Amino acid sequence: MTDKDPTIDDVARLANTSVATVSRVLNDKGYVSGDARIRVEKAVKELNYQPRVVTRDNVQKNLRHVGILVPDMNNYFYPLELMGIEDELEKKDYSILLCNTYEKVEKEKKYIANLLKKDVDGIILVGSRSTISYNEHIIDLAEKIPVVMTNDYIIGSCVYSVMIDIVNGAYKAVSHLIGLGHRNIAIINGNIEYSTFASKQEGYQHALEDEGIKIQNDYIVSEVPYEAGGFAGMKRLLALEKPPTAVFSASDQIAVGGISAIYQAGLRIPEDISLVGFSNIPLSEHLHPSLTTIDAYPYHTGKLAAETIISVLNHKEQDQRKIILEPRLIERNTCQRITEN
Repeated sequence: MTDKDPTIDDVARLANTSVATVSRVLNDKGYVSGDARIRVEKAVKELNYQPRVVTRDNVQKNLRHVGILVPDMNNYFYPLELMGIEDELEKKDYSILLCNTYEKVEKEKKYIANLLKKDVDGIILVGSRSTISYNEHIIDLAEKIPVVMTNDYIIGSCVYSVMIDIVNGAYKAVSHLIGLGHRNIAIINGNIEYSTFASKQEGYQHALEDEGIKIQNDYIVSEVPYEAGGFAGMKRLLALEKPPTAVFSASDQIAVGGISAIYQAGLRIPEDISLVGFSNIPLSEHLHPSLTTIDAYPYHTGKLAAETIISVLNHKEQDQRKIILEPRLIERNTCQRITEN
């Protein structure tokens, strides 16, 4: 082969796709969308590209990798999802290439480019995404290889999604507090530029509106979604002239900080203030008192995401691109009925 002979990189550029996709078409192995396959075949013909002989061992070696992008390993929810993903992929002998993006889009794009160079079969994007960030690179990626999201989705794209009904989960949490007689109910939320927190605030507001309870702006607190944020948010609420009698925390991790602030103020749970979390991470059951929370099925969500990408890679028809799980309330010991507000 001379220096002027076309390469697989030339084919990929002309077809506007990745080298990994070209390799799949040439070897007729792995998932390739119909449009991408047509573009590759056209480029091969136009360039008169003659592929090198690829041994069966090398092909098989390149067919068993799934890239996983996680936005924040400090979030206790995501490792549970990763366990579900890993357990399911391991059963089918897929290896995992794990990347932590730190919620930075440019870092995410860099990792995706590196994963494509490593010829991954598919990519799973773990976690909620910013509503103000651009997702064109994810939409383009899903045209090349299978992409599955957890906890979020992109409307009108080829991306598959596994998530719970977040709005309904928040609605159930607040409705539980309303059912116990509470009317002064606050929320400690994260940044609503992220879809998960926007959905939780939506569910919170709908539950209050449906019961004719006035939404009080000083009862809506946004903080960083960790223990420190829960602590700071609860202190702000307790310092109000009329503190809430109940608080919905957008995550169990936030609730942990809120509990610390309540105890620091010399108050009791649930006698002085009731609290509901969101996630049902294992820690929530072992707090004192144990935390009433919304089960968001982190392990099961990860397992379903892995099952979905394996099915797509094996050309099995999917009934739906978006799998939505119904959240459930886990009643424990942080809520109490109130007779006066």
